[in-house]
Amino acid sequence: MSTTLNPQQQSAIAKNQYSKKILLVSYYCPTRAHAGGLRILDIYKLIRDEFPDVQLDLLTFHRPAVDWSLDDARSIFHNVYLSDREQLTPAVLQGLSRGTVNYDVIDLQFHESGFQIKAFRKIGKKIIFTPMESMPKAAVLSLKTNYFALNRTQILNNINIFIRAYQEIRISMMADEVVCVSESDAAFLNKLRFLSNITGLDTGISTLEFSEPLKKDFQFTPAQNRRCNVLYIAYFGSATNTDALKWYLDHVHSKIRENVPGYVLTVVGRGDLSAFSKYKDESVEFVGEVDILAPYIKEAGVGIAPALSGSGFRGKVNQYAVYGIPSVVSSIAHKGLAYQDEENIFIADKPEKFADQCINLLNDHALNNRIGEAARELCLKTYTWKSKLPAIKRIYNLGSEAAE
Repeated sequence: MSTTLNPQQQSAIAKNQYSKKILLVSYYCPTRAHAGGLRILDIYKLIRDEFPDVQLDLLTFHRPAVDWSLDDARSIFHNVYLSDREQLTPAVLQGLSRGTVNYDVIDLQFHESGFQIKAFRKIGKKIIFTPMESMPKAAVLSLKTNYFALNRTQILNNINIFIRAYQEIRISMMADEVVCVSESDAAFLNKLRFLSNITGLDTGISTLEFSEPLKKDFQFTPAQNRRCNVLYIAYFGSATNTDALKWYLDHVHSKIRENVPGYVLTVVGRGDLSAFSKYKDESVEFVGEVDILAPYIKEAGVGIAPALSGSGFRGKVNQYAVYGIPSVVSSIAHKGLAYQDEENIFIADKPEKFADQCINLLNDHALNNRIGEAARELCLKTYTWKSKLPAIKRIYNLGSEAAE
């Protein structure tokens, strides 16, 4: 429920005299088209609903061809400033707003926004930096995975990751608070003794895209009435996800196909999947980019997250869970999540075990329903944005108890 305004607050808003001003600077336009876009929209929608006397402004690099609809952003932010250049600076903001700009909180999302932290320090009292994916953690995981790699592509990828990790650490040292998208990323960065301003804010289930299963009276579809398929949702512009898909197709897929009649792997998500064309047959369907994920999730037999490396928050696991779809995930994909192996999720790293768990869930409807129901129960308890409101209030200096 939204906060009730007193007469003074209502009068201030009518005169455009807001109690606080927050600026979001996001290198990727916060829309449903981009990884992390829903996370940003949900956070700011919650702030708008709970604190309507706080002004919310957005500065972002607009890519009309790939950003999809801006309707969500326009309904949440009081002012939306769309830049046609990648470099987002206070000067760009001033040119678009045509006035002097100062903010109580400035939220820099993605590394590219963080590069301008010194400039934004001049117009913001508190500077927040969200890297989306912790590159220092990704660098360590990549080093462990590709330690003996002689492949030129892998070596260059490692070099790029370490450069990004160094840049992230420098930005983090200048920020008032670094907000990681998972508690596990925050825990990793907190081990770096020279960083003392790290917060973990796990990504919640989107109220914008998944409003239906968040209702108390929602009933998920029982396994016997869903498809006999394994669903993998991911952004395939990421090497982490394409590597995971290749691993699954090379080492897991055939065993499931041999043991489950009619089984299909369904792959959904933005990105170039042409490299996987050789795998396409009646048992693999590459859906690609879709506007809405819900229809594919709620009819799926099993959801997977077979990550081999990388960091960040595996939001797809919660998206499966809120619809009562059980998941099979790798240890890396599970890291930082509250789900417990064999209670409300299955964790497997070896191909044989990963395949066996998928086979069991596809063949045993009672097991599928039990794990799926338990996963949904934990998801609703732990991963709603409403449950994270106290942390959001503190991070953005909102409410009477927030630190000023």
